[in-house]
Amino acid sequence: MHTEAPKAEVARGLTVSVEALVWAGLVAAAGALRLLHIGSPPLTVDEGQRAFDATRVAGGDVPPTWWGDLAEAATSYLFRVFGETDLLERLLPALAGVALIGLLWLARPYAGRIGALVAAALLAFSPLFVLYSRSATAFSLGSLLAIVVVVSLFGYLHNPRSALAFPLIVGLALAALTDAVATLAALAVVVFVVFEGPFFSNAEVRQAWRAFRRSPLRWVTALIVLSAAIQFGITRFGTSLEGLDLPGLRLFWEMFETPRDSRPPEYHLALLLAYDWPVLLGGTAGFIFLVMRFLRQRRESTAFERFLLLWTLAASLALALVTRREAGQLLMLLLPLALLAGRLVEELAGRADWAAAGRWWPTGVAIAAATGAAAVLMTEWSSGSADRAERLTLIASVAVGLALAVIVLARAWRAGAIPVVAVLVALAVTVFVVHSTFAVAFSNGAEFAVDLRLTPRAAQLRATVDKLARERGGTIVVDADLSDELGWTLRDSPVVFGGPTDRASAVVSRPDANPAGFVARDETWRMAEGWYPDEVLAPRRLWRWLLYREPYSDVNAVDVRIFVRTI
Repeated sequence: MHTEAPKAEVARGLTVSVEALVWAGLVAAAGALRLLHIGSPPLTVDEGQRAFDATRVAGGDVPPTWWGDLAEAATSYLFRVFGETDLLERLLPALAGVALIGLLWLARPYAGRIGALVAAALLAFSPLFVLYSRSATAFSLGSLLAIVVVVSLFGYLHNPRSALAFPLIVGLALAALTDAVATLAALAVVVFVVFEGPFFSNAEVRQAWRAFRRSPLRWVTALIVLSAAIQFGITRFGTSLEGLDLPGLRLFWEMFETPRDSRPPEYHLALLLAYDWPVLLGGTAGFIFLVMRFLRQRRESTAFERFLLLWTLAASLALALVTRREAGQLLMLLLPLALLAGRLVEELAGRADWAAAGRWWPTGVAIAAATGAAAVLMTEWSSGSADRAERLTLIASVAVGLALAVIVLARAWRAGAIPVVAVLVALAVTVFVVHSTFAVAFSNGAEFAVDLRLTPRAAQLRATVDKLARERGGTIVVDADLSDELGWTLRDSPVVFGGPTDRASAVVSRPDANPAGFVARDETWRMAEGWYPDEVLAPRRLWRWLLYREPYSDVNAVDVRIFVRTI
């Protein structure tokens, strides 16, 4: 009698790749940088003005300064549901910043597995991206939408399915309602699709276009989404009824209005060198590499690489022509630069001798640990909060890291295994990025990428004004010119911005106002401070700012004084 052997039971388990774990850690780190203590730093004047407008719209009043872009309108709806707080004002930008890093996972088929990871790491720790992910400005959501459009486009070109066409259509429609970053990316996508097929005989573009035209579901969906976008533009996402107004497109074109502002021509370059030179360096090297490949071997360049070149050129041209300069405009350029840097690393990684490099991993881990410790401790030291033990540890970390680096580089130089300059630059990048990103995210240092920021004295002024209203009665009039600086702070206080002062019991105005019938109190209140260097490119003084986070030129300030009625 034949009996079957019992079948071996195979345990089913969850297999997680190292790559997935690295990506999960990167997203977690990005979330920690963007979400922890986001309500702690005071709002900037621009954030306060946008928050105050969102508050008034949530209450049914539409101010003349209302933009109605996607971020501002969404914030207004959040205020209606959950109330008005600094944290809620910044919550959407922070979540969008984390989602941006995770979304780059989908760019691996085009940027490469290592390239997409490097680009995500550069953006996760970029000081400017961290800053704007923790700020409720007009540039807070466009970067996420730009990546949605780009990833959806190349996903659809590779596999023209309705599931990929829908986010592409929605992203393109919302770009004109969001901000300048999303608008520029959408314009680059449109130009790329129009010219890629005829000039480069891209079969994927022609095939995707034919699939789109032959599917009534897709082009009808496109018409519906476009109609909805126009309706949102007319109603500003249901917050007001105006003529056709596309806020993102308007924000984009207003960058080129005349007359020019007073900021120097090297403003953007100074910001890049002070905050994001690693992305600038890596992206520029990647751009040159891809241009040389395109000129020598045009057929070997991919459509994604050609799009990155087009996107970078468009962003560079826009920044060169702007007449109203803002730090957030740099996000238009930093996105393609990070992807270019990733493409370059992908190429270099494919040519590296990993078998030889693998023998050095213990020393590499030791160098990375020493460098990371030095970066964290330098941030503590520069903020003035490091004790003696931390300073000694800092010196030891730097000494150990340098000694190990010298040993590795000396042996590698003789063996020709790795370029010395690349390793030194990598160490410098690590220290710089950790120090600058921590300073931007968690310290109250002077950041000249930030315009006027409200001071803690603003909350004290609110308490004083509320006390005056209870003690003296009557109306407290605040100068109408101070509505941007004080509107958010005094939103719940019994004050009136502008108007006659004949029945007012107190007036809040500039220190030298001296309204008739009122006497000034002795105290002057510093409401906001901002700083920009008088010498933009001063290496020695810029280095001191980088280390100590202290301004090295005059600070711009907004001061106010309380005037009380004499009789």
